[in-house]
Amino acid sequence: MINTTKKLIGLGLLFASVGGACFGSPIWQLYASYPAPGPNPRGYSSSNPEAGYIVMDGPNPYVYRYSWEQGSIRSSFPAPGGPGAWGILEITPTLYITNNRTSWIYETTRQGSVIRSFRCPFDGPADLSVRWFSPPGLQVAIPDRNIIAVINTAGSLLATYAGPGARPTGCWGYAHTYVSDAATHTIYENGVPVITGIQTPVGLSGRTLTAPPYDMGLYVVDDATDRYYYYGRVSETRVEPASLGRVKALFR
Repeated sequence: MINTTKKLIGLGLLFASVGGACFGSPIWQLYASYPAPGPNPRGYSSSNPEAGYIVMDGPNPYVYRYSWEQGSIRSSFPAPGGPGAWGILEITPTLYITNNRTSWIYETTRQGSVIRSFRCPFDGPADLSVRWFSPPGLQVAIPDRNIIAVINTAGSLLATYAGPGARPTGCWGYAHTYVSDAATHTIYENGVPVITGIQTPVGLSGRTLTAPPYDMGLYVVDDATDRYYYYGRVSETRVEPASLGRVKALFR
């Protein structure tokens, strides 16, 4: 059972500030909170507005395709590599899954069959995502080194950059770079704290639009509450009707 006090702390969070409190600056607002399919949630990949892939670690870790809108499991398979399963990323038609204990990264089908695997250049990979800009590739959070590693799909190291906090656990972004940090309990946007008070953020993913502001929604997995949270991007001074309408439509 989830501790009620912890749950309220997580649910009560709405934070505002990007690069200082300038007039009209964007903020992130908590729109919804959903229970994970079980204990020890880790990485998350939002494949579409209705469902995503979430990793549940433990003695028998599993990957679930999970509809947060309906609270139902659509499919599942055992996570490759056993205990230590953490990050997940869908790049159609395959998935990339990290193992924090063994430091291996697996490419699988969406049904869980392993296509190939390679070792991460650094020990202890956590959640991962696509890096769209130079150098393009996979970006993997490395908590124990406080870095984000950029690698290609064969596992070769392309670049690294320092985490904005102390223990990065997830990274995501299209137009901007977002990093979750378990030590500071914070989500950073381009190095600036934008969401604080998440107890143990261990997974990060989001939604993009085809027009500005592009990065429209953030999913944050919290291991302390066994829940994940959806934050939508709004404005301090006004709500953009078209953008907000798209976000609200997710929860009808």
